[in-house]
Amino acid sequence: MEKIYYIDRIEGNVIVCQNEEDGMLELDRSILPEAKEGDCVVFNGEGYSVDTERTQKRKEKMNALLDDLFG
Repeated sequence: MEKIYYIDRIEGNVIVCQNEEDGMLELDRSILPEAKEGDCVVFNGEGYSVDTERTQKRKEKMNALLDDLFG
């Protein structure tokens, strides 16, 4: 089963992720060295990966919400 997390912050060698079902998750930076804050991370049952397409869609959605609020 696929689980989606969002990177909340990176603290040294720790990636702090969150999702609505499980709350917070901490990953070692070596698992996703290319990851950055705001990225969507997918756990597919075997490992974690950054989902660049989902990250981009989420950023576009957030920008649209901000434009609606402050536009």
